Amino acid sequence: MFIRKLMLTFGTLVIACSLLVTQASAAITSHFTDVPTTKPYANAVYELADRNIIGGYEDGTFKPAASITRGQAAAIIAKLRNLDTRNVKDPGFKDVSPSLWSYGAIAALANEGIINGYGDGRFGPNDSITRAQMASILVKAFDLPFYYYSSSENPFTDTQRLGSHQVNINILYKMGITSGTSPTTFSPNSPISRAQAAVLITKTEKVEATIVTFKAANFGWNSIYTYTRYQGQNDIIHAVPSNQTDWKEIRLIPMREGTTTFSMVGSTRDPVTGEDSHDDYRKYYVHVTKENEQLKLTVEESEEDILPTEVQLLSTKEQVKKISLATLEGEIIQQEVKLNTCSSEFYRHLDTCFSINNPGDYIATVHYPDGKEVRHAIRASVHESSFYLAVQSFEERPTVTIDLGGSASELGDHVIPKGGEKVALVKRDKNSTAFNIEGVSEGSLRVTFPNSTGAIEELNIRVLKLGPIVNVLATKSDKYH
Repeated sequence: MFIRKLMLTFGTLVIACSLLVTQASAAITSHFTDVPTTKPYANAVYELADRNIIGGYEDGTFKPAASITRGQAAAIIAKLRNLDTRNVKDPGFKDVSPSLWSYGAIAALANEGIINGYGDGRFGPNDSITRAQMASILVKAFDLPFYYYSSSENPFTDTQRLGSHQVNINILYKMGITSGTSPTTFSPNSPISRAQAAVLITKTEKVEATIVTFKAANFGWNSIYTYTRYQGQNDIIHAVPSNQTDWKEIRLIPMREGTTTFSMVGSTRDPVTGEDSHDDYRKYYVHVTKENEQLKLTVEESEEDILPTEVQLLSTKEQVKKISLATLEGEIIQQEVKLNTCSSEFYRHLDTCFSINNPGDYIATVHYPDGKEVRHAIRASVHESSFYLAVQSFEERPTVTIDLGGSASELGDHVIPKGGEKVALVKRDKNSTAFNIEGVSEGSLRVTFPNSTGAIEELNIRVLKLGPIVNVLATKSDKYH
């Protein structure tokens, strides 16, 4: 198989990414008597001071524990984002006049939709800005990607019911920008200190600078139809849409060193028929490395690569002696496959997993210590837009018996649809509610009970078949569900 791999750089083709913000490696030109370099926030303070983003006081101090006003925060953010503070539209806050020293910065941020005022029409330029308010400003100012909020994943017990603030705090937490004031608190209503603000700002800058953005328009797509989702704590990257209203952009955020894969499928609309197609796709290897204590993300495009794909069989690993793999004709491929830890934590205690490298149809035989053997059918087909095979597996169960309960008189006669015998042979014991079902060919059928006076309405039968392996599943449905 000919495989073409293309290394993509951030300034070309489809990837939009800001240059990395380097850490302050130049000699520190500022020095504050109350910020020794041993303090954990010292680097952030001096980096911003050297860039003339923040300053100290005339007595040579920085006052790291002092709070910041909303007006001061606006001035800092406006300078960080290089916003035009002269040609601005009056935001209409009744306590922000053009003569106010921070008027231009407040207006610029309001014009950009980065800040809002209070419900009574004030902005409160001299009010101390809270940690929650600063979180929301940073998310909007740096246009950080949108993470769906989940209360179960939120470690901070004090940020519930904060509206948009809780969502924005969650974004900073998910991206590794903040860990809160403790493992379970963020202190959202506390004034943010000058030192805390410096740390939060520099962390946001550095993380934002590592993001790689895939834009649908750069591929000729109307939108991104689907993509590989990563948002877990242990994932190498996070893959997050730019916002919750459309799928025009997907952003990749490096979370830890390593290599993973990323795939996406585009959606294009025919201008004449208006029909959507989802035939175009892209596949990438994503490499996350660390340089100068900063994560860096690079991508490598692959057209045809297929990676070993996990197969899950319903059998507890500790109870399995071995698993052998064969063709549908019974020719042994592997006498004993290597068992893996299942990737899904939810199924890890229920399933036994191993990897398969090539597409095809297989029989996996699970051998148990007591001599019992159970066969499973496996179909592994190429899924072009993914690095991994599409795998379907099922256990051999050619017959099944199900008792619908109740009495035979309540159940009444059963009716098998015409041609149903081509899918399964259904036999019922006389004056019984028990059915014996033997699978014949792949398909489904519904056995009905038109005169039933009990709860049972239907018996649903599904048959899967691959080569000699047949699986029968029978379920009952009642009138009340």
